Amino acid sequence: MEKLPPFDLMDLRLLLALAEHRHFAHAARACNLSQPALSGRIRKLETALGSPLVFRSKRFEGFTPEGERALGWARLILTDCSGFVQDLSGDGEGPQGTLRIGVVPSATPFAGRLCGALASRFRQLRPQALSMASSAIEKGLQEFTIDAGITYLRPGMEKVSRALPLFEEQYCLVADPALVKKERKSGGLSWYDAADLPLCLLTPDMQNRRIIDETFAATGKKPGPRFETNSFNAILSLLMEGAYAAVLPKEQAAVGHTEGLVVLDLVEPEVRSIIGLVVPLREPMLPVTAALWDLSKSVCGKFDNQD
Repeated sequence: MEKLPPFDLMDLRLLLALAEHRHFAHAARACNLSQPALSGRIRKLETALGSPLVFRSKRFEGFTPEGERALGWARLILTDCSGFVQDLSGDGEGPQGTLRIGVVPSATPFAGRLCGALASRFRQLRPQALSMASSAIEKGLQEFTIDAGITYLRPGMEKVSRALPLFEEQYCLVADPALVKKERKSGGLSWYDAADLPLCLLTPDMQNRRIIDETFAATGKKPGPRFETNSFNAILSLLMEGAYAAVLPKEQAAVGHTEGLVVLDLVEPEVRSIIGLVVPLREPMLPVTAALWDLSKSVCGKFDNQD
């Protein structure tokens, strides 16, 4: 058997803490260690591996190329250890521990219901639904900082993740009724007409906004939003306070406060995006992730309030 270098899992956890905080003192405090103790353990890890991992001067200046590779292995090793403990510590009542799920903002209502069903079925499992941009979810899956994602499915994802379609996201316009008296048509409002309204939209870094921009561009119009945010709650609050309009997923409009506002289907074109569950492409799957995957397959479509 090949001899293993003399380091332990705590050394890998300290390395990840340094990556998270980018500061020796802050990482040491998070790990309940003194700064000299943390620095000493990182140096011992470098000696054991025979490679420098950290650029140093008087302060932390980043990871060396070897350090960046070590971070990837550390995340993988610690994730595998977590799965190992989960699998063998079960008491017959199902998986236990924390399940970290990155969720795009438009899917948070669905994720809340799914996590509720999961927690009810597995009493010792603690789901965490974390609102994140789709790009942050992809990065989190690659770096093992989250266990699963509920996000927009796109071609090519199957090369790096296992994906399960959950529901189709459809879009509607929520607005002050006075804004849409003339443009309103039977069956809804066209995207072309919606572009002329004083719109509140998500920020351009959000996938939902990119879908909306692409749809408007296909109609030949480019709206100039009056307000941008990365929070649907902020958009709904503004709609209640003034003469504005917003393009929202129907899922968000169904759970938001829309009293006194008009909700219209957006038509011409009719746009649908696929939201799905994505998990790392690895075997065996973590027990908590496997529980989420199996439940998602069984409830797929049951939580979908859309038409």
